[in-house]
Amino acid sequence: MTKLRQDTGIKGEQIALSFLLGLGYVLMAKNWRCRSGEIDLIMMDGSIMVFVEVKARRGTSYGLPQEAVGGKKQAKIRRLAQYYLMGAKRKEQELRFDVMAVTFPGDQEPLIEHLKGVF
Repeated sequence: MTKLRQDTGIKGEQIALSFLLGLGYVLMAKNWRCRSGEIDLIMMDGSIMVFVEVKARRGTSYGLPQEAVGGKKQAKIRRLAQYYLMGAKRKEQELRFDVMAVTFPGDQEPLIEHLKGVF
């Protein structure tokens, strides 16, 4: 992964986290990792646990950021969420899977799109 791409991802995650905290969400974990992969953000929206995949891009020439969260990626995040829940001993929990798409269009402010319950 190139440095620019990595920096874009980190900046996108910071923007997404700030956005969600501004909506009153509570952070449970950031960049939660296990042997099988990583979940970008795990948040509480009231009583709902939300697993958030953040996708950030420097433009749309390769498509919209959220288009990178296809079926294979969704299945992986669901599996990782199960591992998290087992470790946290939270079985009876309402869950939701969101995508935060952050686009950096040149010199303009980042565009943020919060897609709730997309998978």
